[in-house]
Amino acid sequence: MSNFKDQLAKDAKNVFMNLEEFAEVRLIDNKAVEIIVDDDLLQKRRSLTNNPTDGVYSASFLFHVLKSSLPKKPVIDADMKVDKRTFKVADVQEDDAMYTITLKRTGS
Repeated sequence: MSNFKDQLAKDAKNVFMNLEEFAEVRLIDNKAVEIIVDDDLLQKRRSLTNNPTDGVYSASFLFHVLKSSLPKKPVIDADMKVDKRTFKVADVQEDDAMYTITLKRTGS
């Protein structure tokens, strides 16, 4: 019998990361990874922030990804390449099976 966390991990992979429903494949640091781009949550977070110098205020990309899809937890202010564009990690939230990663632009 699997425990609750095991079931959450299975659901995250089989339900949320379903390529026919929510997920899409993007290149994250030159590796094909299934992610869910969440523009609605990005806009909500940007409108709720009170600090314009905060990384979330200037964020331009937010996505959800399985923890198992990345080699390690991203670090705030580290570079992350999505497809051919380089961003800085503005925020990382960790749930049982997934990360929610907010990125900000680094320039042109």
